[in-house]
Amino acid sequence: MNKLFVPVGTDIADVAPGLRDRRVLVTGANGFIGTRLVERLLAECQARPRALLRSYSRAARLARFGLDQVEIVIGSLAEPATLARAVDGCTVVFHCAYDRGDLDANRNGMHALIEACSRHRVRLIHVSTFSVYEPLPDGELAEEADPVRSGIPYSETKLDVEGLVLAAVEQGRLDATVIMPTIVYGPNAKGWTLFPASQLKNGTVLLPENGEGLCNAVYVDDVCQALIRAAVAPSARGRRYLISGETPVTWYDFYKAYADALDLAPPQPLPSMELSRRTRNPSGALRLLLGDPKRIVQWGPLRRVAMAAKNGMTPSQKNLVKRVYGIYRRFAPQPVYAPSGQLRQLLSARCRVRIDRARSELGYQPAFDFDRGMLMTGAWLRWAMPSD
Repeated sequence: MNKLFVPVGTDIADVAPGLRDRRVLVTGANGFIGTRLVERLLAECQARPRALLRSYSRAARLARFGLDQVEIVIGSLAEPATLARAVDGCTVVFHCAYDRGDLDANRNGMHALIEACSRHRVRLIHVSTFSVYEPLPDGELAEEADPVRSGIPYSETKLDVEGLVLAAVEQGRLDATVIMPTIVYGPNAKGWTLFPASQLKNGTVLLPENGEGLCNAVYVDDVCQALIRAAVAPSARGRRYLISGETPVTWYDFYKAYADALDLAPPQPLPSMELSRRTRNPSGALRLLLGDPKRIVQWGPLRRVAMAAKNGMTPSQKNLVKRVYGIYRRFAPQPVYAPSGQLRQLLSARCRVRIDRARSELGYQPAFDFDRGMLMTGAWLRWAMPSD
């Protein structure tokens, strides 16, 4: 176990014995949440994790734990024989995997996973997202609110998969719980750590609503805490839980914490009308596009075309695109990152996510307030993104 980083704290000390010496499967174990979950299952629960991966090349981050500690099964949810072998003998399956390149694969994979868990009488803990409620309402948000059919591919897919899980529970075929994290940040997080930090380092970040929209941030260890608690709580069967930090912060404070950690200029908060004026003005829009040409594929139809093209590229073609883009960046104006569409709605909303249900039914209590979470994350960022 000396290869592991053992978290400081006792947030799962009361439930960790429930998984001791238990075989548990983690899908998406090479991802941000999955890798940290495996680490905590090993170090604090003394569980016996098994990881379902598509190839050994995806096992690099798990290898540091010692392959004698983590069993690797090569395959996918689309391969019934492999999936059955991965689930067999397990007490719990933590489903952290998500395929952004093939949305239908998520739905089809869940059908297969439900059948496997049902056949082997294994509890399923499914990682969903609070994005099923986007666009977020102003005011308080709890599980009783109706999810939204927003047309956002990610949210729609997650909602479909949730529906499959809960339907199987209602039919008596499955023992499962749905966990819905909010804005998950921490070491190794791409979406809400490396991405905003990279934007701050490379250009200027504009925030709508004067940066006063509310960010319901949650540190990755608290998400893992909720997953582990759900795995050992019999009363969690068929329940959905929103998982967030104790209190939200403003989006300005969220981005500024990264800027402070890396000694960078803070984001630029703007009234929403001023942000709209800059992005709709022809010269302003051209500057935004020249500084950040990736904006063009953020538009829905083009995003799907771009994703399909990316999935069809060979490794050499992808490397060529990266080289060409790298050359362009040397001469392009400094990027100005102005949110649009779904992201702008998210950054503008003044929504407070309630965690009362997780607190009362799972015993969940965030161990990381924003300052402590960002202290850990900032230290990692300074290692991962050293100053030039």
